[in-house]
Amino acid sequence: MDKYWQLLGLPIAGIILAANAPAWGLSASQVAQVAKAVTVEIKTPNSVGSGVLVAKNSQGYTVLTAAHVVRDEQQYQLVAPDGRKYGIDRSKIKILPGADLALVSFVSTQAYRTVKVRQANAIAEGSTVYVGGFPLTTQTISKPLFNFTEGRVTASSKQPLQNGYGLVYTNLTLPGMSGGSVLNDRGELIAIHGRGDVEKSTTASTLNPNVRVKTGFNLGILASVFVPLATQTGVKMEVATANNKTIDLGGDALVSATVKLQSGDYQGALAELNRAIAANPKKAAAYYMRSNVHQMLGDRPQVLADLNKAIELDTKNASAYYLRGNILYANQDYKGAAADFDRTIAIDPKYTQAYLLRAITAQVQGDLPGAQAAYTKMIAADPQNTLAYNNRAGVRVQLNNFPGAIEDFSEVIKIAPETTSAYDSRANFRKATGDIAGAIADYTKIIQISPNNLRAYSYRAAIYQERKEWTLALKDYASMLKINPNETEAYSEQLKIYRQLKDFRGVVNALDGLVRLNPNQGYYLADRAEAKLELKDRAGAIADYRKSIELYRQQGDTSQVERLTQELRKLGG
Repeated sequence: MDKYWQLLGLPIAGIILAANAPAWGLSASQVAQVAKAVTVEIKTPNSVGSGVLVAKNSQGYTVLTAAHVVRDEQQYQLVAPDGRKYGIDRSKIKILPGADLALVSFVSTQAYRTVKVRQANAIAEGSTVYVGGFPLTTQTISKPLFNFTEGRVTASSKQPLQNGYGLVYTNLTLPGMSGGSVLNDRGELIAIHGRGDVEKSTTASTLNPNVRVKTGFNLGILASVFVPLATQTGVKMEVATANNKTIDLGGDALVSATVKLQSGDYQGALAELNRAIAANPKKAAAYYMRSNVHQMLGDRPQVLADLNKAIELDTKNASAYYLRGNILYANQDYKGAAADFDRTIAIDPKYTQAYLLRAITAQVQGDLPGAQAAYTKMIAADPQNTLAYNNRAGVRVQLNNFPGAIEDFSEVIKIAPETTSAYDSRANFRKATGDIAGAIADYTKIIQISPNNLRAYSYRAAIYQERKEWTLALKDYASMLKINPNETEAYSEQLKIYRQLKDFRGVVNALDGLVRLNPNQGYYLADRAEAKLELKDRAGAIADYRKSIELYRQQGDTSQVERLTQELRKLGG
């Protein structure tokens, strides 16, 4: 797969839904408040998933999630929207038949909001949808963060397909968000988020570099599937029904193709899309999705042909421009790629990945000011994007703007205070600009976050050495050796300091470590012999000279053998 290829969905037209619901909706921030209030985290020590509060019961609450989130025989813990943690009784987890769905109950006397459900047989393609959930974390970000993303419906099937899936949408979703909410613009639950794309095609998230983003078409299970199944178990949800009339323009084929694409059945997906295109040659979404399939099959010319056709039929298709830009970039057509990324941004100013690739394209062309400008716009579109700050810092370094780079690393630290790499980079450029105290503070912070970070100890010790703060430097090298007793650098630097101080006991101790790690190096033994003489340890010096002479003799270094033999004779050895 090409380095920068991303499989992302797009807003298109398709199945038409006429519902009896009012035409007005909430703002994205208002929907986000609803999503955060009704979405829970379901976790084990090694995994994380999401769920939605759908009903209150006699002892607490019922949560709807994806079955694959709770299918393993593990001990699960539920984290409610207010942060309270509840144990989950595995015997009470109900896997719903015929769909990737499960019901989870937990006991609580707290007052939690339950979601209102909007049941419809199909959702209009191009409709705005929002996904909420808790993505996986990393060592850098140790606490789960609620993630909320906006997207569009790509396809909706009239009948549920494999595992109950029937909705495809474009939202950027992260591993761990499975089982989370898919809400409409009224804050109503229309589906349960089930699957992103094939795990092997995950790439670094441009929204947060510390997590992995699933790229591709998302699959959800509509309320028309989960409401009847949950109701049969006795769960009572607040449900509003949309009396809808649908016109099928190929939604079933697109959903079926998505299921096959995610299952790795690329030929099956291709066959579905070929049939959809034959039935409706003007369906832009089918060409766009088929370009993804051809990409997985390695047919780059056909990928480009399908993207060109998708753009011809839908000139507002931001994702198609973005993907075509990736192909042109891979073909080293940087001018064409830049134009497509610019077009993507013009259509969708929030398309942060397009800013990223636009900046990278500028860098490849040697346009550093252009790259810096693209990263600046990326930050404006997504102010919490640590990747954008990091990359802009790199460009600023190339432009010799060290203060600007320091500012960017400082922003990364504000957003993610446990990011040791940002402290490390900032320390480097603080030192380069003469802010030695600032550099020491950064290395100290790294050590607080990561007590076994050898690099931080080493760099801080080096600064202390330069400032002739010998005691502090020796303390850091001692800490390095406590972490790793085989750290040659620490012994070598200790040796330099002890020699500077004429502390021959310290010299011998440092050389003890170097001799242990380098038993075939005669010069360490010879050096230790000289230090022992300074300590009046004549017997120890003679022993070291003899061992050193023997090593040099074995290595054929006659000049050293003669020199050390003379020293040994002076001692009467």
